[in-house]
Amino acid sequence: MRKSNAQRQHDYRERHLKHSGEKHEMLERINQMVSFSAKNSLKCLASYYGVTQRAMLEKIIAEADHELIKTLTGEQQNDYYDMKITLRSNAKKGAFDK
Repeated sequence: MRKSNAQRQHDYRERHLKHSGEKHEMLERINQMVSFSAKNSLKCLASYYGVTQRAMLEKIIAEADHELIKTLTGEQQNDYYDMKITLRSNAKKGAFDK
């Protein structure tokens, strides 16, 4: 019996979102629209370093996280991981806004 598109998608997600490689690392899906410039930069960086876009994105995020953690006190780190701390000075303007 042929599988429906929904069943093929389900099977794919079961294979890829449950375990990753030998580490059995759980994967999470990120579904976001980004600017053409950001997407192109990610492609170029990944190509330059000879890694996948996923690996490049994970590296960039891990490095940013590590650099931030180094600047926080122990209590601030706890608040960071509990998502109780934010850099935003108000709700309308974020840290990356100009």
